[in-house]
Amino acid sequence: MPREFFDPTPEEQVVILVEDQKIRNAEGFIKSCEHCNLDGAEWPFNAVLDRVTLSDPGVTDYILEHPAKCPNCHRDVLEETFIELAVNI
Repeated sequence: MPREFFDPTPEEQVVILVEDQKIRNAEGFIKSCEHCNLDGAEWPFNAVLDRVTLSDPGVTDYILEHPAKCPNCHRDVLEETFIELAVNI
């Protein structure tokens, strides 16, 4: 089985602290979240963070300075919260 199917080793893992400005930028990609649109929320928020931070999704984990907010229901959006995209990424 190819190596890319396995979790990265601790040496390969990258953890990024996502600060306020990048969180605000990422919120622009959110149309709704799994709390207010269970059927339409198909993307994990960390996929948006990959795009906003230009990071490799295979080895990157995120720590948010504070939760993002859903523009529809105003609930907290965390790294693994599923969202509906407002725009394509």
